[in-house]
Formats: sequence, structure tokens, C-alpha cells
Amino acid sequence: MTPSPAAARPPARAATIYEVARLAGVSHQTVSRFMADRSKLKASTSEKVERAMAELNYSPNLTARSLRTKAAYRVLALVPGSSPYFPSRMLNGAAAAAREAGYHLDVVALEGAGPERTERLRGILDGGPFAGALSFVPISGTDLLQAQERIPVVVAGEYDDKMRGRGRISDGSAAQAIVEHLAALGHRRIAHIAGPQEWPAARNRLAVYRKAVHDAGLEDCGVAEAEWSAASGYTAAQTLLANPSFTAVFAANDHLAIGAIRALHDHGLRVPADISVVGWDDHPESAFMVPSLTTVHMDLEDQGSRAMEQLIAALNPGNTPPPEPGPTGMRLVLRESSGPAPKHGQAD
Repeated sequence: MTPSPAAARPPARAATIYEVARLAGVSHQTVSRFMADRSKLKASTSEKVERAMAELNYSPNLTARSLRTKAAYRVLALVPGSSPYFPSRMLNGAAAAAREAGYHLDVVALEGAGPERTERLRGILDGGPFAGALSFVPISGTDLLQAQERIPVVVAGEYDDKMRGRGRISDGSAAQAIVEHLAALGHRRIAHIAGPQEWPAARNRLAVYRKAVHDAGLEDCGVAEAEWSAASGYTAAQTLLANPSFTAVFAANDHLAIGAIRALHDHGLRVPADISVVGWDDHPESAFMVPSLTTVHMDLEDQGSRAMEQLIAALNPGNTPPPEPGPTGMRLVLRESSGPAPKHGQAD
């Protein structure tokens, strides 16, 4: 049997909360508050929203609404599936905040790019129900708006599509403290193993290092660029050792520092008696190396915790959201790998 033209037409697309908001002349958050508890809005505002809903024949997503208003305590964390550089400590902080608020946290990898990522995101949300989502992965504007029509979504951290940290996450100011620490120990000749320069964090650490060395009247004995791995740190240190005039090495992350320490050992050099080494990130294993690694600690747990608190506030209409995550809480952690400069440096 051939269907009638009316039956063959696909059903009309349902109106969205954003279309209701535009027609009513209010924000989509106001429409959400209307659905949660219209008594908290001005009567005139409620009337505008109600008229817009009627005109558009808007039918709210009752599942999503019940998740917001009937205490469905299951939230989603989206993490990158293929990047080894995602700081898992941010996820630890988010999980702790969710647990403290009584929410169960599901962690799911969001992989792919472009249409593939869009389809993956839809599939993840379809696998709910979730009260809300916290994404540690960049989400495009269109995808974010579509996801937020279903549940509250907060995008945490400051990353590009290749998970390269930027903004506060890429702050390199602690390189100043590293140079000052080494100078106070008597080091006058310092080298740097830099991370890949397409990463803002690596560029910023290098720039601050160079300025700090110049301002302190120290000698920059060379920069070797590397990837973020220990193997690359080993190779970079070998390059620097072709002209071994330095008494200290600042590595742009702990893995690079670990590789550098091994290269120095293979050259018969002791850390820190002959050469001091400082890293960055304070990976858990850095405290248990021999020697234990002097490094920069970043309070990434706090960043993750604050992001989760923002999401939890969004799940409870009327609550005042917490402030945006603040500085990364960087501090220099002094351990065994940095010590006084040798009395007779290698260049002497």
C-alpha cells in the first residue's frame, strides 16, 4: 500500500528551549527555571515564557527535567580517549567533588573529531540517563548547544582539539622560581629541555626560563626541544651533553627530567653532585625516584573539583554557581635532585 503524502512526511522537528527563549525574549536559563519552579520568576516573565511555549507547541524533555528536579544522582565525565597528556589529577578532583555531593560519576572517553565526535557524543548521551555532564574535552559550539538542550553541560579545562593546555593550565610563571632556586644554590650555567613548541605550556615555560636567566645575569647553556616522553628527554640531554658546560638542567616536565637523569648517569655524572635537575608536573612517581625529583606541583585536583562544583550548581536551579576555577596553585617542591653547584663546574 502506498502511504498518503501526509503519512510519508517526517514528523515536524520539536521546538527547542532556545527557540522558546528567543520568542519570549529571555535567556534559555530563564526557561529552564520556569520549568523547574515558575514561582521564582516574575509573573510577567512567566507569562511570556508560557505564551512562547504554547505558540511553538513546545514539549519539554520530561526525562531531562526529571533528572534535574527529582535528584537523579548520576553525572558524566567526558575525557579524551587518545591523549596520553590529559592530567588525570583533574579527573580525581572532579570525582571527589561529585562523591562529596552525593553523585555517582561515570567516566567515558570521547574520541574522534568533527562528525565522528558529534555522533559519539550523541551516542554517549543516549546511553544515559545522566543528570549532567562535565567535559574535559573541547566541544564545538553547535554540539555543546545540542547537548545542553538535553542536560546541563560544563566544559572544564582549557584545551584545544589536540588536548594541548592553554590559558591558566599553560602558565609558565613557575619557571622563574626554578631559576631563582638554582641561582640560590650557586648555579650560574643552566640548560633547558623544552617541550614541543606547538604546546602553549612548553612555549611559556621556555619564554619565562629565558627571561629569568637573563634577568638574573646567568648563562643560558642551550635549549634542546623534545617531545614529552622520558625517551625524548634522554635524547635531548645527550644533545646538551655534547657541550657540557652547565651545572643544572630545567626540564619542561617530569618525564623529560627522568630521561635526562638517565642520560647523565650514562655519562658518569651524578645528580645532584655534578648536575642538578628540576622537572615540572609533580607526577606521583617523582617523589620515589633516586634521587627524588625537585619539580613544580600544580593543583589540578582543585581545578577539577571547582569544575564539578559548577556542574552541580547547574543541576540545582536557584543555587549560586561557584566562581570560575582560579590559578593552578603552582609551587616548587624541593627534593633531592637539586643541590649546590659543584665548586668546580664542568666549564672550569
